[in-house]
Amino acid sequence: SKMNKKLANSISTIGHPLLTIPIFVIVVLFKYEDTYKASMISALVLVSVIIPIAIQMYRGSKHGKYTNFDVSNKHERQSWYIVVLALMLMLTIIMFLTHQPYPIKWTTFFFLLLLVISKMANYFIKSSLHVSLNVFLTYLISLVSIHLAIAFFMFTVLVAWSRIALKRHTFSEVIIGSLIGLVVGGISYSVISI
Repeated sequence: SKMNKKLANSISTIGHPLLTIPIFVIVVLFKYEDTYKASMISALVLVSVIIPIAIQMYRGSKHGKYTNFDVSNKHERQSWYIVVLALMLMLTIIMFLTHQPYPIKWTTFFFLLLLVISKMANYFIKSSLHVSLNVFLTYLISLVSIHLAIAFFMFTVLVAWSRIALKRHTFSEVIIGSLIGLVVGGISYSVISI
């Protein structure tokens, strides 16, 4: 129905990784790092990855390179992944070369790994990045608050529903996205929580 589609669109927008990831990064950095360091790392993540990806997606959808802002077409995603992986690789290298705290540099590495696996999977099936990245984020949130992580996971289930309701993904694509997020998130949790 029209109301369901409107609700699904709102949930999908709120649950967009370009929104959920930077909010989490900024909140956690300012909670656990001094203001200067938190500001510098937040700015680095925003300027080197989040803003360039958002600009690429906006321009691509505006000029017809992408069918929509979410780059929901499987074939369009291949070229999109190349740009995103290059940006994430650069950020990961910077995090390690500048000797950032252990959890920060390894979280960045596992984000990169999740994207590499998603790109490889994309040759066969277009996994949902909305779902995989938010499932991954649930693990990270659990390091801060288990109650908040449970609430965010329930929200991620709604995000998964919204992606299917909007016909941006099939049920199988959402399940594959969930599995990628669960596996990479689980490995990252075990490494970061040491």
